[in-house]
Amino acid sequence: MRLILIFLALLFSINNATLWAHTKGPLGNIEHDWHPDPAIKSTVSLNFDFHAGDNFVSWSPTARIEFREGKKCIIGAYILFNIDEKFAFNTDEDIFLDLTFYRPETDGFILSYDQAVKPTAIQSRFKDNISDSPWHKETIKLERARFANRKYYGTDLAIGGIGSQLTHPGGRGEAVLCDMKIYRKAEVPIIPTSQAALSLNIIDETGKPTAARVGLYKSDGWSPLAGSDAIPVQRYTENTRELPMVSIPNEWSHKGRYAFFVDGKYTSNIPEGQYQVFVMKGPEYKIHKENITITAGDKQSLTIKLERFDDLKARNWLSGDDHIHISRPSPENNQAIIAFMKAEDIHVANLLQATNLRDIYFKQYKFGKNGTYNHEDFSLVSGQESPRTSHRGHTIGLNIPRFYKPVEEYYLYDDTPDHIHEDGGLWGYAHVAIDAFNVFNGLALDVPRGKVDFVEMLQYGMMNVGYLYDFLNMGFKLLPSAGSDYPYIDFPGAERLYGKVDGPLTAKSWFASLKSGRSFVTNWMSVDFTVNGDNRAVEYNVKSGEPVSIEALVKVNPDFDQMDRVELIAHGEILQVASREKSISELSLSHSFIPQQSQWLTIRAYGKGRALLHTAPIYIYVDGDRDFSDRRKSGQLAQKYRDILVRFRASTPRLDVEFERFAVEDLILPRWEYSKQSLGIAIDDAITIYDEIIRLGSNKIKER
Repeated sequence: MRLILIFLALLFSINNATLWAHTKGPLGNIEHDWHPDPAIKSTVSLNFDFHAGDNFVSWSPTARIEFREGKKCIIGAYILFNIDEKFAFNTDEDIFLDLTFYRPETDGFILSYDQAVKPTAIQSRFKDNISDSPWHKETIKLERARFANRKYYGTDLAIGGIGSQLTHPGGRGEAVLCDMKIYRKAEVPIIPTSQAALSLNIIDETGKPTAARVGLYKSDGWSPLAGSDAIPVQRYTENTRELPMVSIPNEWSHKGRYAFFVDGKYTSNIPEGQYQVFVMKGPEYKIHKENITITAGDKQSLTIKLERFDDLKARNWLSGDDHIHISRPSPENNQAIIAFMKAEDIHVANLLQATNLRDIYFKQYKFGKNGTYNHEDFSLVSGQESPRTSHRGHTIGLNIPRFYKPVEEYYLYDDTPDHIHEDGGLWGYAHVAIDAFNVFNGLALDVPRGKVDFVEMLQYGMMNVGYLYDFLNMGFKLLPSAGSDYPYIDFPGAERLYGKVDGPLTAKSWFASLKSGRSFVTNWMSVDFTVNGDNRAVEYNVKSGEPVSIEALVKVNPDFDQMDRVELIAHGEILQVASREKSISELSLSHSFIPQQSQWLTIRAYGKGRALLHTAPIYIYVDGDRDFSDRRKSGQLAQKYRDILVRFRASTPRLDVEFERFAVEDLILPRWEYSKQSLGIAIDDAITIYDEIIRLGSNKIKER
């Protein structure tokens, strides 16, 4: 009997090893032998597609091939198809699909495809009544299909289960697709081939060639495919030369969505016609737009000089992004990557090597000084997103001299921040802005024990101040941070972190500024502010009765948004607000008050659209009292996070919400069990701290 059990265990291990070996990359890319139509060149499955017209996030295992009532079916949450270029490539016509689903196991589907102007998705939810036939057949018209291999991994269209984007116990919500035919209803259209050469020369305000983002659109938003002069940008484990835009500034094209990136010069042959050229280089520059006519046979050269809206670098504010995923297996990758960062005007790009319980993704060739690449005042710096689980949050390590491999007790994160802090780095939690991956569990445990330096509270055009304010009000110092999470969400620098640097404009100075606390997070705004006339310090000692004066000027590039309001926040509540009804690009706030107790302050600002800004906290100490907590709220907040830890201790990780379940499904529960004893000790330590805050808070209330 014992030999049989050993054999079964070995067989299970081999099967799992085979599954993991076939799964490629951070999206669980795996190719499948399913080609029901000769036009289907390849079929792959992934767990994620944020740029498909409908954001698709699945926590299902990868797709599989099974038979249903004699038909060979592909079953999965998200399946992508590369259409043979002999059938269609770079078209602009209606193409049709006949789809056959196994109805007893499919409730509907989401279909996305490479459309001529922008990624497009179609949803179909099946009616509740089930006919006698087990098959649901549906014909879909793909309007203006482009099929230029612009979806992930060179694919053209995708089909996902309509219930697969979120949790679905037992695999429910997957699509069971048993046949697909692709065809035209008309003759292949004749696409005009008359072309002309267009040359772009992009220069900055000083007249020097500069990298930038470019959009080239006809009136309906159609754009020619990017040529070989465009910067090759890495998207997961593939390279592409154009990307669909997620965040759209006010003055960008209202229809065109695909953009490419150039390193100063660009030449390509494009079809004749009327076009509009858009060029941008982050929010400190104005967006250039210009109408051009391309005539067949002609050569047209266009010099575009970008103008600044603001120059933060001149005032020692240096931009960075704390969260970018681009692999650098060797230094040979640096040139193309830094050109991409220059195009978005990101001076410090933190390239994060990521782990889960099994794999390492987005590998960096070196860390520390040897892994930092500098060109002019732009830098690529190796960092890490690790440890990283869906049960207690994803974490980020910045300014690290080496990669800190997670220990066997993977769910106890302590080893990583302790080593990072010993080596002078910074450690914090990612995705706080979107409250993802049960980040509250990790924050509740690690902030009171002094592990956490920052929270990534601005991302995907969302700003979540709740956690920052809660922990500040309990008396824990914490910094705001921001990152794009490219390529998962947006372009590098879509959300950015500015530091007020001293000395040279280098990554080293930028990290020092973050540690000092003189920083702000934003997407499209800038701020300059003083406390009692000082624009450098973050801590101020005042005597009882002494006034504190705050002056702030917040700007937003009018090509991106317009100002709505600027707020002075004290202990999480609005102390003063400045706002205007009319459209303006800057707002000033001035406020003087006499603090009655020590406290923390911050500046918060909003545009009328999506523009957001938040400064790091400023600390006011009255008569030497360094307790800046909000004594009215601290006890209640401590109880809130104590309760979170009680629930966390009794919890078990759920497989159906593990983002990379395809890679780690067999490891999650064993590692959790292995970590529980040490994790329990850490929880006890944090609860002791919360209990002390509750006790002190109760005493303060009694004193009042």
